[in-house]
Amino acid sequence: MATLGVMVLSLPGMRQLAECLKSVQWADAIVVLHAGEDEPRIPERRPSVLTVRKLVPGEELKSLRGETRTDWVLHLLGEERVEPELSDELHELCRSDFAKTSPGYRVSIRTYVLGRWVEGSLWGPSPSLRLTRGLVQLPYGWWNAKEHPYEQPPGRLRGWIGDYSALDLSDAVALVNGVTSLWAEGLQHSPSHGPAALALHPFRVFLRLLWRNRVLAKGLAGLTLSTLAAYATLLSGAKLWESQNVPRRRSPA
Repeated sequence: MATLGVMVLSLPGMRQLAECLKSVQWADAIVVLHAGEDEPRIPERRPSVLTVRKLVPGEELKSLRGETRTDWVLHLLGEERVEPELSDELHELCRSDFAKTSPGYRVSIRTYVLGRWVEGSLWGPSPSLRLTRGLVQLPYGWWNAKEHPYEQPPGRLRGWIGDYSALDLSDAVALVNGVTSLWAEGLQHSPSHGPAALALHPFRVFLRLLWRNRVLAKGLAGLTLSTLAAYATLLSGAKLWESQNVPRRRSPA
């Protein structure tokens, strides 16, 4: 039987981390990567297989691979939960012949916003490459949505991940700042993005989410998610541009 580990990315201000960990408490290993000076909000009765470590700015992925040596690695953000259908499917996958499975799987993500479920996420596309053989990446965001390390397209799971980061819109807006700083840092090591790409990509994200939710079929909830995701993408690009082109100096007199 194949083993499954979970890599959870945590940032300051995330309020759903305890529920996230509860949804995967059956996993063979759980690693919380916390990007922040404070301590993550982990319940006292934590799973015995859980470890916590700080995510060092600029840390290379290869230094994280020793954190979990399971056959499969599921990638989550601390505001997300594995919903029951996906949990059952992951158990079934672990019981399958490992040699006959795909090297990676995309998983649908739905966000609970303004009292209803909306297809997609603030933090990246749906479906997203979230289940991989070993640790091959941190959760993909909007900037690298089409990338994957495989020769063939990844498989697709039927279950879904629930994103609860927009339960309170004030919290969601605050989280955007932390996540976009990580994105901007990651973009430093990717092919350069010109001003046109930085300006147009958020617009594409906005239209993509509207289309996924049948334009305005989801009403204000769909429009809100589309706007927040586009804002997050724009802000990360702006932070990248600022770090590369704007010298740090005192405020003008």
